[in-house]
Amino acid sequence: MAGISTKGLYGLAAMYELSQKSDKNPMQIKEIALNGNIPHNYLEQLLSSLRKAGLVKSMRGAYGGYFLGRRAEEISVLEVLEVLEGSLCKMEMKTSSPVLEMFWNDTHSKVQELFSLKLSDLDRYYQQISFDI
Repeated sequence: MAGISTKGLYGLAAMYELSQKSDKNPMQIKEIALNGNIPHNYLEQLLSSLRKAGLVKSMRGAYGGYFLGRRAEEISVLEVLEVLEGSLCKMEMKTSSPVLEMFWNDTHSKVQELFSLKLSDLDRYYQQISFDI
């Protein structure tokens, strides 16, 4: 069973920052790194993986940068994490116990459901923070 490393956390942070961009202009990597508190060099590697998966697009040039490959309402947290981490909560081996087999299948389904949240849905957490302050 895999966990979520800094790779997944930083990648999700970068995707969230890109989802917050209100205009159509691409976001420069230094801005993503600063806003998401992500090491610049590490972010470049993450964005490369996310770009290969079609989750982000890039534009070259002086006014270039990165933007989401699809709308935030179409990209799930699970999709981002699985691009960067691989399958979450995957059982590495089969068990001969039908009870444990059912348990692992149920756990996998619940993890999938929990992380099916869309990037745009993360705004509700921001709203909770805003009200708590």
